[in-house]
Amino acid sequence: MADKKKEIEEKFKKLEKKAVDAEIKKAEKVQKLLATRDKLERDYQEDKVLVTFSTSPETKRTILARRPTNKEMIQILTLSAQASKYEGSADPDALLKMVEIYNELHKIAARLSVDPALDEKFWSESVSYSTLQNFITELITESQQPGISPEEFKKFR
Repeated sequence: MADKKKEIEEKFKKLEKKAVDAEIKKAEKVQKLLATRDKLERDYQEDKVLVTFSTSPETKRTILARRPTNKEMIQILTLSAQASKYEGSADPDALLKMVEIYNELHKIAARLSVDPALDEKFWSESVSYSTLQNFITELITESQQPGISPEEFKKFR
């Protein structure tokens, strides 16, 4: 009887140890999955999109760009809305506003372009305003696409 009791106690201890080990493994797994500010910032910095846009009526080019932050996206949308308001106006004040908007858009385009050669000088002097607008428009569109493929997304469900 004592042997049987001892055997049951040993089985119970093994079972208890297994349960504790399983909980520890679960906790370690959850800890690895938890996002920290550093991890989220690194993920964001590594989040790039391919932006294909028209550079002329029959030419499309693709460049690698960084997704805009929320602040940058709001700035882009605000500038785009302002540009559409002033576009086509012969009013001198409207033309000055368009110059201000254009100067901001090429700075944003340079910040978001991954290739350092696509700097402010490039965006302000080497491409047309139309090309710059095409890039910005396509960047907004690409940035709003999900960052993971539908197949990967299904794995998370």
